Amino acid sequence: MRDFVTQAAKSEQSLDRIVAALHLMMRDKQFCATLVSEGFRTMPSLLAHRLRGATREPQMFCSPGKPASETGENRKAVNGICPDVLDLLRDAPVKTKIFGLLQKVLPARQLEIARLMVAMDRVRITYARLLVALTPQALLVEGFNLSTITTQAEDQRGAMVLDVGALSLAVLSAAERHGQVGLELVAANRFFDRLMDNSRVVRYLARTFPGHFEEFHSFSMPCLEQGR
Repeated sequence: MRDFVTQAAKSEQSLDRIVAALHLMMRDKQFCATLVSEGFRTMPSLLAHRLRGATREPQMFCSPGKPASETGENRKAVNGICPDVLDLLRDAPVKTKIFGLLQKVLPARQLEIARLMVAMDRVRITYARLLVALTPQALLVEGFNLSTITTQAEDQRGAMVLDVGALSLAVLSAAERHGQVGLELVAANRFFDRLMDNSRVVRYLARTFPGHFEEFHSFSMPCLEQGR
C-alpha cells in the first residue's frame, strides 16, 4: 500500500513541476504572443484550471459530514452486503468467501475494504481477511469474534489497526487524486508535445529559457515514453 501512495505522490510531483514550468513560461508576454501567432490560442481546460490555482481536495472515505449514500448506509443490504460494494466488485473476480468475510463488518467498513482491494488490485480472500482482522472493534458486526480469523494478541492488533487505518486513508485519498492527476498529466504532456513540435516555439524557448529548456523538453510525451 505504501508503494501505491508513493507512486501517486510522484505523479503529483510531476504535475507540480509541469505547472511551475508553465507559470514561468506564461509570465513572458512575448512567448504568449508567439503561442497565439502559432495557433496555440487555448490550452487544455484541465491544465488551464490547474494553472489558475484551483485545487481538487480528495473526498476522504467516510469523513465527517459525508452523505450517507457514500458510506453505503442508505441502500438495503443484500444478504448482509452493502449494495455499493456489490456494484464496486461487479466486474472483479470475487470468491464467495470474500463476501462471507465482508458480512462480519459494518457497511461503511465493507465499502472501505472493497475500495482498498480494487485500488490495490488485490481482490483476494487473504487480503480481505487481513483487512477484516484489522478492523476497529466499533466497525465489526455485533457478536463477531475476531479470534475466528486471526490469532493476533489484542495489543498487537490494536497497534496495527491504527497504522493500517491511517495507511488505508492515504491509499484511498491517493487513489481518488491519482485518477484526476493522471488525466491532467496526459493533457499537460500532450500540450508540451505540441509545443516541442513547433520549431518557432522551440527556438523561442531555447533562446529565452536556456536553463530550463531541457526540462521543458522532458515534459513531452515522446521523452516520457523513452524514459520508461
